[in-house]
Amino acid sequence: MMKMLRLIPFLLFAWSPGAMASPADSLRQESLLPDSLYRDRMLADSLLSGNLHPDSLFRHGNRLYQHGGFEAALDVYGAVVDAGLESADLYYNMGNAAFRSNNIGHAILYYEKALKLDPFHENARHNLEFVSRYRVDTFEEVPRLFIRTWIDKLVRIFPERTWSMLSLALFVLLLASVVLYLFARRLTWKKAGFFSALFGLLFFLITLFSGIARHRNITRPDAGIIVAPSVVVKSSPSESGTELFILHEGTRVGLNEEVTGWRNIRVIDGREGWIRADDFESI
Repeated sequence: MMKMLRLIPFLLFAWSPGAMASPADSLRQESLLPDSLYRDRMLADSLLSGNLHPDSLFRHGNRLYQHGGFEAALDVYGAVVDAGLESADLYYNMGNAAFRSNNIGHAILYYEKALKLDPFHENARHNLEFVSRYRVDTFEEVPRLFIRTWIDKLVRIFPERTWSMLSLALFVLLLASVVLYLFARRLTWKKAGFFSALFGLLFFLITLFSGIARHRNITRPDAGIIVAPSVVVKSSPSESGTELFILHEGTRVGLNEEVTGWRNIRVIDGREGWIRADDFESI
């Protein structure tokens, strides 16, 4: 949470290549920066080795992107992440740069990361839908229990910070209702305090556990994106395991248990198997 708060100031000065409006079949982005000299990969390397402040790196990454240095811009954005800072706009920019570098797997990964931090980032959602058309793999999802699907959607409605603020506000309302019930002299006010406390407690618990689930979802990823061009899924965590099926870059997988150098994954159609840990990246 502190990392997110530290990132706010430099985002105020940074530019995000997102669009106001564009056709539904195009990547959303815009170019607003003036001409600059930050044009080549050699300068990007010097920026990465110069220990610049993250907001400076972010602005330089935007300039590199502006002038077509997409891979160099991606490296500079990555240096901001390596500095311990992240935001939805940062990952959105990284997704754009990765797509322009013909790296579909990482483009999908970064858009997913942007939406994980900010479910309301419409440009990231739009671009994710657009770039997902380039995926090779398409699977039919196995139906899930309604209640589990509903809970997952509920938790993802708001970012962790919003859930925290809502739970704090409802806790204050709960305390006020309890005080009203205990100290009010009129029966009408006592009833109002009693029922307000009941509803306050109910919604406080909902927001509290939703915030906890959202935090766990961020700190303990349960999904990942295949970033290798193609991956052979094995029946066991070893090269000698039986080959089960093949996945291609950009495919989203669920993450299960981990063994040194290997990870058990599941596809939305219900199939499971083992892949090498460097063939995917967690969302």
